Amino acid sequence: MSQQLIYILLGVIFLIFIVVTIRDWMVQRRRNQQTGHPVSRSGEQEETLSLRLHAYERLVVFMERARMENLFHRVYEPELTAADVRRLIVHAIQSEYEYNLSQQIYVSAQAWEAVTNAKEQVVSQVNTLADRLPRQAEGKALGKLLLEWSLQEEESPVHTALQMLNAEARGLMR
Repeated sequence: MSQQLIYILLGVIFLIFIVVTIRDWMVQRRRNQQTGHPVSRSGEQEETLSLRLHAYERLVVFMERARMENLFHRVYEPELTAADVRRLIVHAIQSEYEYNLSQQIYVSAQAWEAVTNAKEQVVSQVNTLADRLPRQAEGKALGKLLLEWSLQEEESPVHTALQMLNAEARGLMR
């Protein structure tokens, strides 16, 4: 009889422990939600968050590399003509865009649209500026136009895309 009583007592203590643990967990979770602290995530959610943040990182790098002031320096060599520089810049942008195409599944539709719009605007502007130059102009002449244009531009599509990507990434980390 006393052995049964011990088992019943142990069972009751175990149940009380489980109930108190679950209650404390729920109180902590509710408190975290009210204060804006993240609720603990499962391993799968952590992995998804990591993939999404990596996508934002890659797209930010792409946008930084697509800035007018950065483009010319990546491809320029003294013997190149403006047409050569133009071709290399457009190819570099297209290649990086294609390399990052898969990142669109991890970012919002608006962010991806901003990235695509920025890429198209940069390519269009490079082509427009290159068309202003004589056919055999030196490559550095195009570089000068690109730099002048970037200094005069108030709010570029690249800047807009970068702001959106940064804001969304920060939102994921809350």
